[in-house]
Amino acid sequence: MSQRLEQLLSDREKHILRTIAKGQSSKQVANTLGISKHTVDTHRRNMIRKTKVSNIIQLINKAHQEGWLDN
Repeated sequence: MSQRLEQLLSDREKHILRTIAKGQSSKQVANTLGISKHTVDTHRRNMIRKTKVSNIIQLINKAHQEGWLDN
């Protein structure tokens, strides 16, 4: 991927990804942010599509490899 992961995702998507990477479920993320679980799941699908990975685990691994999720 030529474009950095950080540049592909919206601020909201990055926040959700960081929260999921810390071990929270979609339902927990939704409760924390005051949004529906369906909205969180939509963000997850969009992040996977934008980054051309197969699942959220691959996305989290890619984010760690690029170093911006380690903050």
